[in-house]
Amino acid sequence: MGKSIHEIIIEGIEYNSGYKVVTENLESLGLRKNPNIIKYTINEWYNLSEEQIEKGNGDWGGIWVCRILGGARKIKKYMKDKYGKDTIIFKTGIDEILFYNNYRIKTNGVILLEELSD
Repeated sequence: MGKSIHEIIIEGIEYNSGYKVVTENLESLGLRKNPNIIKYTINEWYNLSEEQIEKGNGDWGGIWVCRILGGARKIKKYMKDKYGKDTIIFKTGIDEILFYNNYRIKTNGVILLEELSD
């Protein structure tokens, strides 16, 4: 499946990590016409309920994060170019991995840790 997923230590526990792109209001982007907009809080875990989780590569049933910073930067540029919206990239801790490929990871929970500059 390509490169391994990066890891990060949070409060002494090892988690997988990635990069989450959110609006300036810390909300999910609603890409692919996703009506389920999530409001995040920095340094707090957000986990989906069991009813909201679906393993596999389907768009529904998880929270998507980018595997690498370059992927997050592409989404940031896409949002600016297509919709004129500014976004923020965060280094993100990941709970359970539901699916992943070379570009992105689907998970049941995330924590936004560190805002990254462009």
